[in-house]
Amino acid sequence: MPITIGYGIYPRVIKAMAIKLHQLRALVAVADHGTIVGASRALFVSQPAVTKAIRELETDIGMSLFGRSTNGVALTRTGESLLRHARLIVGELGRAEQQMAMERGAQEGRVTIGLTPLAALTLLPDAYARFRHDMPQITVEFLEYSAVKLQDQLRQGALDFAVASAAEAVIDPSVQCTELLTFPLQFTVRANGALANANSLVDLCDAEWIHADTTDEYPQYVVNLFERQGLPAPRRITRCTSQSLMYSLAISIDAVMAWASHTLEVVNLTGHLKKLDFVETSRRAQLHLMQREGAILTRPAEYFIRCIHRAAIM
Repeated sequence: MPITIGYGIYPRVIKAMAIKLHQLRALVAVADHGTIVGASRALFVSQPAVTKAIRELETDIGMSLFGRSTNGVALTRTGESLLRHARLIVGELGRAEQQMAMERGAQEGRVTIGLTPLAALTLLPDAYARFRHDMPQITVEFLEYSAVKLQDQLRQGALDFAVASAAEAVIDPSVQCTELLTFPLQFTVRANGALANANSLVDLCDAEWIHADTTDEYPQYVVNLFERQGLPAPRRITRCTSQSLMYSLAISIDAVMAWASHTLEVVNLTGHLKKLDFVETSRRAQLHLMQREGAILTRPAEYFIRCIHRAAIM
């Protein structure tokens, strides 16, 4: 399938080149797997076929896409630029093929969803239970990244949509964000730990403060919290984006932990954590649905989003 692209070299000279779909698929596969061997296995074609597709693509555009590296091949700057478009084209065509198969009555399909930790502990479990009940044959893939990485994946068409903490999101006109839920922030310490008797910020100046925010907003929030009371800011403000490690640390060491309220309900079922009600909780954690501007969703992806909205109002 040729994809014709026109571009201007001089004001009166227009050159057209026909990039073929199998060439773009080869480009994406080699970039993902780092070697011709890995790409050929992923595409179920021979190594010479992958090599030929890449060489023909380089000939068509008149520039090199890959250079040699100690681990195989590495993209050139031109290759990186074309790869962004290739991912989007290959991804969108794959979704179109899935949609047409479903129109013919096929029950198979795939939904790829990006998420941040807060989404994993709040909306997604209930939404997935409803989706799986109604669409048992659909393959679902959950990928956890930072919100910035999710936006990059959305722009490239690697994700159908994402559910992420808005506090971590970067404003991007190519990505639509729709607010789903807002949670107040709450602070805890070990119920049987040395900080359990703390009753003011003075008692927490030397404590370690642990958070899951991938930006610098939370550390600054803690600093401002102490400065408003004329106190020195804590020296140890630790980022931990793994929710499982966060919970393990919460019950193992004496530290102040920041949780979204709903997340705290989930992780504190056994009562190992004590809430610090005296710590100001004006900060909020927000969940947003993120979609690439202009993206055309498959039927399963659309239904999963409906399940998420239902979970948000329950």
